[in-house]
Amino acid sequence: MQTYSAPLSLYDVVYVIVPRLHRAQKLVNQTLETLINGAATGDDLARRLEQRRQFTLELQVINTNLEHLLERYRGDVKSLLQSHGSQGNIPITPDEMESDAVEHAKEIYRKVVAFQTGRRDVPF
Repeated sequence: MQTYSAPLSLYDVVYVIVPRLHRAQKLVNQTLETLINGAATGDDLARRLEQRRQFTLELQVINTNLEHLLERYRGDVKSLLQSHGSQGNIPITPDEMESDAVEHAKEIYRKVVAFQTGRRDVPF
């Protein structure tokens, strides 16, 4: 099956990817906190704490690269935000690390949606 992907736009990053990532982050953190508080054994607690640590590190990398991407397009981001999305929307060309961050953010969101719809046991 062939897949098609549209070029990434600044609007996509500012109004779709970043907000979805923040919502997913909140849900995963709440879920992990519940699992940590309900851990029945020391091993289970250690596993959940490690999952939280890994998720936090992954988010730091993603957020750092998304911030770098938005900083490179600062003027356009400003126009986009001031116009509530009607101006400043341009196709963007992320570097390799920024592209990875965008893809990882999308993947986290997909996993959370799968969790919310019952197709996954955990959101991470």
